[in-house]
Amino acid sequence: MPKSLYQKLMSRKNRSLVLSLMLLSGCASYPTSNKSKSEITTLNPLVYEQPITLMEVVDANSSENSRGLITTDILIEGANLAIQGVKSVIDKSQEKFTQTYIGGLNNLKFYSANSKSGMLDPDKISFRGFEISRTFLSKEDNRELAVYARFVLDESKFQDIYFNSKFYFRLDSISVNYSKVKLNDKKWYLPWSWFIKKDYNINLDLDIKITANWIDENGTINHDKPFGQFILPLRKIPMNPDNPERTEYFNKLKGMQVSGSSYIIPRSRTFCTGSNGELEPCYGRGDFNILVSATESSKSDFVTQKLSEHSDDIFNGVKGEDLLNAVNGIKRN
Repeated sequence: MPKSLYQKLMSRKNRSLVLSLMLLSGCASYPTSNKSKSEITTLNPLVYEQPITLMEVVDANSSENSRGLITTDILIEGANLAIQGVKSVIDKSQEKFTQTYIGGLNNLKFYSANSKSGMLDPDKISFRGFEISRTFLSKEDNRELAVYARFVLDESKFQDIYFNSKFYFRLDSISVNYSKVKLNDKKWYLPWSWFIKKDYNINLDLDIKITANWIDENGTINHDKPFGQFILPLRKIPMNPDNPERTEYFNKLKGMQVSGSSYIIPRSRTFCTGSNGELEPCYGRGDFNILVSATESSKSDFVTQKLSEHSDDIFNGVKGEDLLNAVNGIKRN
């Protein structure tokens, strides 16, 4: 019966060869991958110079002239159902071939001014979107931009803000210059790397969660309540800077709608100074948070996967025959 790859790697002659090759394998990263030294993930909010007014949101020719009764309880219930229905399509692999980084913004204001109309008054929205970036330090200690993405409100769906109390995002721009995840590269001194396909692509999944904070009519404090979720799954991002398809790949993403939605942010019950100088009940500017989780993944080749699965046994006593013969043997079998 033909020997398995594991049996061939475990044979007594080649222990030192496999051990030395495994130690060298840490160097076999593609030049634009495996970049995470002193990384910083930053989110910045975007605001409208002129806040959105109701006249801009409501279509003048629409037959609808009033909103349905919408309460924060309805919004929370709907948001929970929406989040349960959103499926993230992140490809899981070995730990070193999957990397995640997280960024967040807290206590943002959704509206530019207080309101006297109610907790869900959609007038004077100032929040336009946000941008996320990840940077790292190069070998020369220069801070390099690895990933940048800019998300803005989908203005083609502004009517939904008024009639359904919901908003949507679209991807305004994105660039991926370096990856945190490792991409294997071919090296002459690593025989198993000779079989790696020259894809040099990664997957990137962006998971955006919107939560709200407010004080309701009864004085109850609501903190970090889920109001929406968005998922942007990107596949086969070309990481070779010389690949002519890179520019076209990112150009096609500009303006695309992001899967998911969020309910507008409720205003807290508070007090404002009236025209007579006295305090009177009013509603605040909508306090909310954004949390973004970015997951990068790359697919490891067959040989690297097998070595990873048996790494403990290999280091505990591998003495194999020639690694190339083992690889050729398992491929024949």
